[in-house]
Amino acid sequence: MPVNVAIVGPVGAGKTTLFNALTSGRGADGMGMVDVPDLRLDRLAAAVKPKKVVPAQVRVADAPPGSRAQRVAAAREADVVLSVARCFGPEPDPGHDLEETKLDLVLADLASVERRLELVEKEARVGKKDAAAELETLRAAKDHLDAGQPLRTLAVRADAAPHLGALFAATLKPTVYVANFEDSLLPGGGEPAAKVARLAAADESRSVALSAQLELELGELEATERDEYRRTYGLVESGLGAVARAVWDAGGLITYFTAGEPEVRAWPVEAGSPAPVAAGRIHSDFEKHFIRAEVTSVDELVEAGSMEALRAAGRLRVEGREYVVKDGDVVFFRIGR
Repeated sequence: MPVNVAIVGPVGAGKTTLFNALTSGRGADGMGMVDVPDLRLDRLAAAVKPKKVVPAQVRVADAPPGSRAQRVAAAREADVVLSVARCFGPEPDPGHDLEETKLDLVLADLASVERRLELVEKEARVGKKDAAAELETLRAAKDHLDAGQPLRTLAVRADAAPHLGALFAATLKPTVYVANFEDSLLPGGGEPAAKVARLAAADESRSVALSAQLELELGELEATERDEYRRTYGLVESGLGAVARAVWDAGGLITYFTAGEPEVRAWPVEAGSPAPVAAGRIHSDFEKHFIRAEVTSVDELVEAGSMEALRAAGRLRVEGREYVVKDGDVVFFRIGR
């Protein structure tokens, strides 16, 4: 399953330009699929020479800026939210842009909390089991939202987290603040982008600075020409690659790989996932029928050329159900029936 990302922001912030840059103009009706760049996948493909190469993917939604309801809905359906701020043009005020978007989401979540509070207060009065504990969590959430703060910054006990999760709150979603600047401010984006980074840190979020318009234009060039232009602008990496990495970090994701002659593929999975759960990302039955995992690294596989060569040399690690899959692992799962 792809990772779901919602791009939100006010009119004029450049979020649709970012959407078009991410999707290389292939998006339709505000939805598009994005291949996540990963040099490790390229190295594996060059070594194994598979028939097919499948990168990890992100499903991107461009939330309509003029509709608060659609903006909130897109954020609630996402795994990670990209909140775009304008750092270009006359008198940019990225703080206002980010606050406007945050306030929309906070108010929507506040309404959800208040509706739930009304119900749980009645349940607590009649002595329903666990209602008192949920009531305490909801009251804390209401106070936090009333103060204009997103729920992701609210500290709650581990046993109280499900009470918030049941709300499908938009402000619980990991958020990446995007400082969208013009190329005259390259490479760093200047003070407006620095302000976005400070605001992101204050909101316990990540930030990325890029020129969405430049990334859109570079996407129309051949790879070698694109790299040359980036060097001219003093950019060490693609801004879109930085966005993908920030999404992965914000969402608590890692990438593992499967590699064979038919296919080399990148798979996103939550950090800390045991091997059966990671196997379940390939097919739900794999988690239930998991037997063991044969594990190596990208470097070892590139050197050997194939999983078969490593297996023949006895160089594959055999791991059981308790093994926690690590970022960059190359895994062959043994599945029973």
